[in-house]
Amino acid sequence: MHSPPLFTLALSLTAALAAPAVHARPSAELNSTVSGNYTVTQGATRSQLEISESDALGAPVSATASKYGVGFDAHAQLDNTALSAFAATTIAGATGSASAQALTRLTDFITFSGGSGMGTASLTALLTGTLTGNQTGTAGYQLDIALYDVSDIGGSVSLSNPLWLVTDTRSSGGRQMLTVDDSFTSSFDFEYGKQYGIVASFSVNAADGGVADFSNTTSFAMAAAPSVRLHSLAGVDYGITAAVPEPASYAMLLAGLGLMGLIAHRRR
Repeated sequence: MHSPPLFTLALSLTAALAAPAVHARPSAELNSTVSGNYTVTQGATRSQLEISESDALGAPVSATASKYGVGFDAHAQLDNTALSAFAATTIAGATGSASAQALTRLTDFITFSGGSGMGTASLTALLTGTLTGNQTGTAGYQLDIALYDVSDIGGSVSLSNPLWLVTDTRSSGGRQMLTVDDSFTSSFDFEYGKQYGIVASFSVNAADGGVADFSNTTSFAMAAAPSVRLHSLAGVDYGITAAVPEPASYAMLLAGLGLMGLIAHRRR
């Protein structure tokens, strides 16, 4: 089941980049976040617990706990362009409820080089995993990907109504048992030397016995002509060779090496 992409993704992007029509560009961001909670009653004993963890670099995070057979288990990791998320809940042997959520998110700014004028590239996303629900349990996922034009206006950036190069939202949820094996490719035109923003967000959720298992199975990459190079502000490898240093950078590098050689010679 696919949600309407532009409306949902516009909300996600607006939330990520905050409100004003013209404002300073946000910085690149990598993030992994998990949370879970349970409430359980066993006889006269009632227990509640809530855990959340996050990492600002997208490193592996987890939240796991259980009591009297009621519990949750959530894991998330952002590894370059691989978005891993897992959420599971159990309800057994007691009266209670449990939920778990996992989220990975990437916000980056990229520039294409290796040519002039306009070029063409493509973005391909792969999504495989399983949703397991039951009579009481639910599970779901949502994948949002957007590539958009960042336009400089007087030293600031207009992000209220960007030009979308790629936009896609895919989601499903409920009590069904579902195997997800999905891929999609979007081609787009870009301008060499111009900066573009990219946001990729993948989240899963589970409740009351449901399981959403998308461990190390969601990823995306770009493809272009062999001459195309790409620079990522966040240092992410999108499958296109990283941009080589500009001639001025080479000159500075050679000058630095020459200076080091001169210092070493004088020390002798």
